[in-house]
Amino acid sequence: MISAIVLAAGTSSRMGAKNKLLLPFKGSTFIEHVVNELLQSNVNEIIVVLGHEKDKIKQLFTQKKMIFTVNENYNSGMTSSIQSGVRAASKSTDGFLVCLSDMPFLTTTDYNKILASSTENKEIILPFYHNQKGNPVYFSKDFKEEILNYKEPEGCKGIIKNNPSFLVKIPFDNAHILKDIDTEEEFLGIEG
Repeated sequence: MISAIVLAAGTSSRMGAKNKLLLPFKGSTFIEHVVNELLQSNVNEIIVVLGHEKDKIKQLFTQKKMIFTVNENYNSGMTSSIQSGVRAASKSTDGFLVCLSDMPFLTTTDYNKILASSTENKEIILPFYHNQKGNPVYFSKDFKEEILNYKEPEGCKGIIKNNPSFLVKIPFDNAHILKDIDTEEEFLGIEG
């Protein structure tokens, strides 16, 4: 059983006044597109971590089967949102696929490629494109306590760095795993 944790709590501060997750993309919004690709993937549950403009995002998914959790401390950084998602996941999960909600180019096939690499052993699965680390990252359930106790505010890079013997590197032949949208210039440079 795999739990996808979709991080959707941030303020999109580099986008200016707009919440980038609500911007139009391929007939819906960024966040809807990301969740729809995950809904078609081999994950067993989707946990959407809300914070900034939580009601606007939640109302987009009234017909979808997923779990919502609110990170009241979303201004403290990404780690607190990851921890909120891990706490909300099913107790019987085998692992956590930590997904960024501002990566609209990722497809169901991309997600499934990472999931197919899982051996159900203690592992961290990290996608690479031309030697560049990407997202999403998969942590087996063995890392649950380490994630919940992690103190650095901006994601779990230190856990990855501290566990090289458990790292599984998956090569990708596309750059989907690297492309996030942070600024208005980046958004204007894509097909909406």
